[in-house]
Amino acid sequence: ICINAWIWSVIFHARDTPWTERMDYFCAFSMVLYSLFALFIRLLGPGKWKRKEAVAVLFALFFSYHVWYLSSRRFDYGYNMKVNVIVGLLNGCGWVAWAVPRMEKRLYVKWCIYTVVGALSTMLLELGDFPPILWAVDAHALWHLATAPLPFIWYRFLESDCLYLAQRGSGPDFKKQI
Repeated sequence: ICINAWIWSVIFHARDTPWTERMDYFCAFSMVLYSLFALFIRLLGPGKWKRKEAVAVLFALFFSYHVWYLSSRRFDYGYNMKVNVIVGLLNGCGWVAWAVPRMEKRLYVKWCIYTVVGALSTMLLELGDFPPILWAVDAHALWHLATAPLPFIWYRFLESDCLYLAQRGSGPDFKKQI
């Protein structure tokens, strides 16, 4: 999902048309929403497939509604930004709430918090848009630059978390540890 969002961002910034703009916005929202979905799935823990499927359907319906709403009338940039900010804040706060109680026993969880703090900090560049400096670099360009390292930090967290889960997966306390 992230790679798809980045590809459409590159296409849009290379060729600004109504179609490429919408694909950029829709794919960026899919990335933000999918991260929140991953949090929900992580919170549900192992098993519970019916609940996970229900959550997946709700998220798919919400994404479909968002795309439909923005496509069925004049594109509402304010609504799109509000939805992205709300979902992003829920996502960030949720991951921090999940991570903080686990930091003492799982040192790798710090990478989760670093990513969330980085992502929420860079959101200020998008919200506090300013005119280009020397007609070359604006807030959006700086936002792209600032978010570039975040996937690497997030991957470090994911890799460590998967290793942790794999090591704990065979023990009797597996469900309690998640």
